[in-house]
Amino acid sequence: MAAAVAPNRIVVIVAVGGLVLGAWGIMEALLYGTHATGLTSYVPWGLGVALYLTFLGFSAGGLPLALATTVFEKHEYEPLAGMVAWTVVVTELCAGLAIALDLGHMERMYRFLTSPAFTSPMAWMFVFFNALLLVYFLKIWAILKQNENHIRLLTYASIPIALLFYGTNGYIFGTLTYLPIWGGPLVPFYFIVAALMAGTALMCFLSWAFNYAPRLTIGVGYGVLALILLLVLLEFLMGITIINAGDSANHQALWAILFGRDAWVFWALHGGVGIILPIFFILRRSAAMAAWGSLCVMISFLATRWIFVIPPQSVPPLIGLDHAFIHERLAVHYTPLLGEWLIVLFVASLAMLALSLGPRLLPGLFHHGGSHV
Repeated sequence: MAAAVAPNRIVVIVAVGGLVLGAWGIMEALLYGTHATGLTSYVPWGLGVALYLTFLGFSAGGLPLALATTVFEKHEYEPLAGMVAWTVVVTELCAGLAIALDLGHMERMYRFLTSPAFTSPMAWMFVFFNALLLVYFLKIWAILKQNENHIRLLTYASIPIALLFYGTNGYIFGTLTYLPIWGGPLVPFYFIVAALMAGTALMCFLSWAFNYAPRLTIGVGYGVLALILLLVLLEFLMGITIINAGDSANHQALWAILFGRDAWVFWALHGGVGIILPIFFILRRSAAMAAWGSLCVMISFLATRWIFVIPPQSVPPLIGLDHAFIHERLAVHYTPLLGEWLIVLFVASLAMLALSLGPRLLPGLFHHGGSHV
């Protein structure tokens, strides 16, 4: 039998309210494009890109589940497959909406189809984005039809596509060597680990919220814990490399992250809410505590993406350039406008509403027993 999980009325009301309030930010983005943002010539990637990367991470929950059930043969986690497939589709569509609204001319996205430049990593990002989305749409259909052969085939197919997709997003940043922090061979791997952490955290929280077996939530919680520790190790290695490499721009960018105007984002939100609290909660060995720890990871993940995207752009590409010409659109420091925060509210509310209504819309996906992989 499918799980009979009624959507939480308070969650639905809050989500609908967020959609209503956030609609103003959507309207501004559609009418005025980047003119309705705080972006500048020196900071062209802002809150919209951080929001895209946040939901990109949330969509990665399918990869650890696929690896666990196929490579490591942890078949006890197979009942989560339907829920995770729905989560991947919802969050990936939200990520697509976030980046489309940030483009300024979203109507030009058709050019990815009519004139793709396959020497560009962004073209491949578009290919892998749609390939992964297609695989999970087909997987939802296969789960509803209870076609085990197709489910297993699609699960295997999702693994290389997901690795390529999340790695390509990191590769885009890794090749931008003219900006400090972003360039380097560790960046694609860092993106994959960060995405796996966020996606696994969302999977852990939803498994508890939708009343799956506590042992599954606790087990997924340990996966979140392992990925948090791996992310901390990668950040430490990247920081030590920057310090010892002696590059001035990288030193300035690292200083901006650790001690600049956004230092509280790194220490309080990323370090405190995103690392220390989740470790404390998950080690309590309780399904509810694992879920709350994972929620902390989810809440702080926008901050995790913010500190990687925004502070490095505050370093002038040429010494003194920030003082050569004075104009609000030539500033190296970026502050999001209200409309940008309203877009965050809209996209987050849309995801919250779709995820909470999942068991009501497609109850066959939220089956608490049997094989779905």
